Amino acid sequence: MPRMERWPERIGAVYLPVADTVEVAEDLASPSEVPLPPKPGCYALSLRWTATQRNTPGFVGTLRVEPMLPRVRFSADLYRDQPTVHLLADPSGALRELRSPSDEPADTDGRIPIYPRLDYHSYLRGIGARLSSSTPEGSSGTVVLEFEEFVYGYENEVLKEMFVGGFTQVPKQRLRFVLAPTATPGLYSGTAHGDMSKDGTVSIRWISPNYRHAHVRLHTLEGAVAPPAEVQGVTLATIFADAGWELSVTDGGTFPLPAELSHVNINNCWGFFDMRKLLTSVPGFDPAELDSVWRVHLVAIPAKLGCQRGRMLESVEVDGVSLARLGAMTYSHDGYPSGEAPDGMGGSHYDAAADQQHHQVPRAYLRSAAHELGHAFNQVHQVDDKGEPDNSIMTPSPELAEVLGTAGTFPDQINLAFNDRVMGHLRHLPDPAVRPGAMSAFLTADSLFTKAPEAADVAWLEQLELSVELASDRVTLGEPTTLSWTLTNRGRNAVSAPAELTVESSLARVSITDPRGMIRFMRPAEVQSCLRVSMAPLEPDASVRGSTTLFWGPDGFGFELTGRHLVEVIVLWELAGVPVAVSGRRVVFVFYPTTWEENEVAALLLDPDVGKAVAFGDLTSFERAAQRIRQAEEIAPTHPAIQALRRLGLTQQPR
Repeated sequence: MPRMERWPERIGAVYLPVADTVEVAEDLASPSEVPLPPKPGCYALSLRWTATQRNTPGFVGTLRVEPMLPRVRFSADLYRDQPTVHLLADPSGALRELRSPSDEPADTDGRIPIYPRLDYHSYLRGIGARLSSSTPEGSSGTVVLEFEEFVYGYENEVLKEMFVGGFTQVPKQRLRFVLAPTATPGLYSGTAHGDMSKDGTVSIRWISPNYRHAHVRLHTLEGAVAPPAEVQGVTLATIFADAGWELSVTDGGTFPLPAELSHVNINNCWGFFDMRKLLTSVPGFDPAELDSVWRVHLVAIPAKLGCQRGRMLESVEVDGVSLARLGAMTYSHDGYPSGEAPDGMGGSHYDAAADQQHHQVPRAYLRSAAHELGHAFNQVHQVDDKGEPDNSIMTPSPELAEVLGTAGTFPDQINLAFNDRVMGHLRHLPDPAVRPGAMSAFLTADSLFTKAPEAADVAWLEQLELSVELASDRVTLGEPTTLSWTLTNRGRNAVSAPAELTVESSLARVSITDPRGMIRFMRPAEVQSCLRVSMAPLEPDASVRGSTTLFWGPDGFGFELTGRHLVEVIVLWELAGVPVAVSGRRVVFVFYPTTWEENEVAALLLDPDVGKAVAFGDLTSFERAAQRIRQAEEIAPTHPAIQALRRLGLTQQPR
């Protein structure tokens, strides 16, 4: 496949629209006639197209307006309206239901409304604003807001069940809202116009000076120390308030270690599955509320020095469904090892905090807890975003210490705030990107997936070679196989390259082209939120390797059809600000089942729960997967798929 062809599909590029600032145009007869623009904050929104479009639903949602005069930034999210029901009598006298959307947003008494995730329809990116004394529509004293509409959809039913969708890369249409103040304070109404929609009516009602509202429930495992509630007047709530969020923080108290985790040494580094079980065991954990409350659980556990201070749990399995960003762990007995260094270079400047634990350094502990909450609301490290660290919450601690090493002391000069870029994302990213239980972690603005380079901007390093190997290039339906790759420097000079090539870091990106020519990007099941990527000189003839189990990803199975498949690995990173890449390919043939046993094994193993168990290398958390693998093993114990699962330690029989 040519290097330029279908590049976004091959690297798993994710498009995520986000509003930027725009100039406010003016068309005013005199300054005294300036209609006051909508004030800052969040508005409830109601949009209704003309009655002639009987099959077109109405929409409700929220509009966020952030004045930066003479500029402004604004965005909105639309949800399909849950209509009111009217009973009407037909000519025979029989009653029938007539459902219609509401005409204007309800007065919510200052509460920012939350809508069901599956009702989500589209994101409106503000692209133009005008204040006008009069308009062609005959209104006077109007505010005109122009948007691009990006529709949200799901690639398949599995992703829909997980509420993980994507936005169209091209806007569906441009919308224009012409709004005028009404006699009700804070209520504006007017007309809506779209390129593809009939004219309609739109109303917005100011409801809060904040842009969004979320809840955090703090839990402390027995033996741990909770983050400080306040440090010199700063709290978790005030940190998020500076970003325009109303964050309600409640203390869920101390709770004992659940019996099913009795094997865990709480004073050691925790495994992912143990943390996941702990999260789902905290008092009040209830994913059923995610359609009415944006709630994240923050759990304090002891751990120990050197465990990386905390972790946001990218996904949690609830009743067989993986839900994203429901909670995070903060480690009270981890902290700041004096030997820790960013990117494997030099020592970190932890100053007086060196070798201290979190609970001994309140300012740093509060910052770290806010950092993990930032991840839970889908914010990325600043070194992954802008390419350089700064003194803000989403910069990792070692890089932050390096910043303070030249202009301040750690922890006294830690800035307990998000930077402007993160604040803008918290305010104006689409709802699915930030609300808990929706888009997967780090499919957000400026992540390594959304800021993927254009094909024409990539430099291909010819002196580097990427060889791709498979445990078997002949597989049966339902059979996992091990994919490995080796990056070798065939040139005469050293090249700065990643020291590790993992799919979790997105440095190695795997895609499969099936016999129909469809490309499936094998998005990793687990993207580590606080993964640190080390760069090192790759000397001539030296190599660096990586591998993964090729079977299932959140977007589906790699091999669902029989026939010829092309497996491609692309290693992608930056050198001096320039995206560089190396690729390698391998052909795999998938055999058609020829017996009843082979059909049954394929039917049992091509199941999302089995896929998750293989991806995570764990059966204990996937009871349904264990049952299906056991059935397949009973039917055909020598089947190649069963043998592969046995090698992975995922069958009842030993390897």
